[in-house]
Amino acid sequence: YIDPVTGVIIRDALRSRAPKLTEISFLHMVAHTPDMFPRLRPSSREIDQLAIFVDEHREEFMFEVPDEWVDRISYEEFLGEAKTAWVLYSWIEEKTEDEIIERFGVEPGDLYRLIETAKWLLYATHELALLFNHKDIIPKVAELSERVSKGVRKELIPIESLEGVGRVRARILYNAGYKTIGDLRLAPIDKLMALPMIGPKLAKKIKDQVGGYLKKEEYEKLKENKESWKQKAITEY
Repeated sequence: YIDPVTGVIIRDALRSRAPKLTEISFLHMVAHTPDMFPRLRPSSREIDQLAIFVDEHREEFMFEVPDEWVDRISYEEFLGEAKTAWVLYSWIEEKTEDEIIERFGVEPGDLYRLIETAKWLLYATHELALLFNHKDIIPKVAELSERVSKGVRKELIPIESLEGVGRVRARILYNAGYKTIGDLRLAPIDKLMALPMIGPKLAKKIKDQVGGYLKKEEYEKLKENKESWKQKAITEY
């Protein structure tokens, strides 16, 4: 369940909307609710950068930016929410955990909790959009929720959903030209096996899932030819 105040904030934001509706709009909206946890605070060294970020994205916020000269406390709270939105945006733009931790000073456990909380609040947003018949918003929020869950740009969603792939391998496959499930279905298995972090076992698993036909003898022969093959990295984000 969400806090009733959270429900009201989301309901009103979906009605009034930002002048320019983007991923930042929704990520900041959920960061603005009392249910967002953990609550990030801007450090003194981040204030200027966050102020620039807020100024650059001013038209994308669902809420008015407080005047820093009139209400400094509210302004810094807004910067903290903007920081949360920026962290989550970096995640869906495929920045690594290490990059996010170093850039924003967020602990790994806090990053995990931010992602989980954002997923939950975006689900609530989706349900409220359905309830209040915001038909144009429903697909946007559904896609964003999936991206937050997986940590990928939208073009990777179909590939990343394959078992054993994940965000890093999905990007490797996409950059190698395998941009759709159809591309993977037609891909020669030896080409897949040769990619970093794929290998014979996962290549066959991908083929099994996408419906690519492969004779057992062909697979065994390819596997034999790849005896010396070793995965180039074991880290998966």
